[in-house]
Amino acid sequence: MKTSAKDLMHFDLTAVMEDDLIHDAIHVLYSHSISGVPVLDSDWNLVGYFSETDILRASVPTYLEVLAKSSFLENSDEDTLLSRFRSFGSRKVGEFMNRTPISVEPDTSLMVVADLMIRKAVKRLPVVEGGKLVGIISREIFCEFMMEEDGPPVESEN
Repeated sequence: MKTSAKDLMHFDLTAVMEDDLIHDAIHVLYSHSISGVPVLDSDWNLVGYFSETDILRASVPTYLEVLAKSSFLENSDEDTLLSRFRSFGSRKVGEFMNRTPISVEPDTSLMVVADLMIRKAVKRLPVVEGGKLVGIISREIFCEFMMEEDGPPVESEN
């Protein structure tokens, strides 16, 4: 029997909505000890993905903002980073999320799941069916599955 995404996925559908506040989404990430979360519309369709990378990307000043400053990388740049972070907490997730989330369907093969996680450097992979979120596969879940499937070591004959 071929192992597929549905054999690995967890049914914990922790997600945020695109109209949720960034502050609330960050709380979801850290209260669940996850690095990213699917973003859904009101019909539970996957419309994006919000991760720690999006938080950092929104906090770090753009290249033009750095050039516009009178000096390059002063101590005040840390203040700029922190003030930018604080300022976007009341904005909507939809403004900062990745609008082209990587996802798989329940019948996607184990090899494709592994390949996507490696090539796209994703830690959590939403599983969707008909556009709707039905599960999630994390690297941790993937590795646990591989360890459970691993039999006793095979000794080589020399």
